[in-house]
Amino acid sequence: MIYNTEAVVIRSIAYGETHAIVTLLTPNGTVAAMARGAKKPQSRLAAGVQLFVKGMYTLYQNRGMGSLNQVEILDARRPLRENLDLAAYAAYFCELVHAVAEERPHGSHAVYTQFEGALQRLLAEPAMAGVFARVWEAKVLRMSGASPDWTRCVRCTQPLEGTVGYSSTEGGFLCQRCQAADEAVGVRSRLIPASPALPRALESFSRVPWERLGQIRLSEASRRTLNEILRAQLLDFAGLSLKSRTILESITNE
Repeated sequence: MIYNTEAVVIRSIAYGETHAIVTLLTPNGTVAAMARGAKKPQSRLAAGVQLFVKGMYTLYQNRGMGSLNQVEILDARRPLRENLDLAAYAAYFCELVHAVAEERPHGSHAVYTQFEGALQRLLAEPAMAGVFARVWEAKVLRMSGASPDWTRCVRCTQPLEGTVGYSSTEGGFLCQRCQAADEAVGVRSRLIPASPALPRALESFSRVPWERLGQIRLSEASRRTLNEILRAQLLDFAGLSLKSRTILESITNE
């Protein structure tokens, strides 16, 4: 079967000296394809197998891995490959979406749309890359089913008020009442304290589409707290320990 699909390259691996295996995120899920000869300098497929490229791809699919026959580039997104920091962020975004997206044809168009939005915001406002990484992590947690209702106590489900604490054991925020109950019986849980605004911010990040988020303003302290909370939630409740995040942290010192 030969078919055309819009897609974004989220993984590209050299195969031999001249070929490449690409993983494409399409509106219907991920698909892997062999791009024969794509590593040759004059190949008509060379530009289309680079990371972050968006294009119209012509694929031949029989059994197993497909074959990439043709590509029409819609957005090359060169700045994401030419800047080291942006390349690290974008690679992390790709690895996150690869972890939660289902294979074609069982994938979600919403996942594709949200990923496209993440890359576009990264291109439009590169200085906000660190904040956008936190937004994307919150959305991925929601997609994977590993996100609580950030605005409610994870234990008693009551709406949160005042300064709260994130529990990496329970996977969400504990209200002041539940914290006091623990202290009353001598239970000392390690909590990450958070301002009243952070749970609301996390809930917005996870649910509100990129085009409706508008400008995001966070203090440096809030950014550090969000980073710590989301790292723990991704690892302990989504099971995501990604190499690209380690590389990103080493480059950006986040």
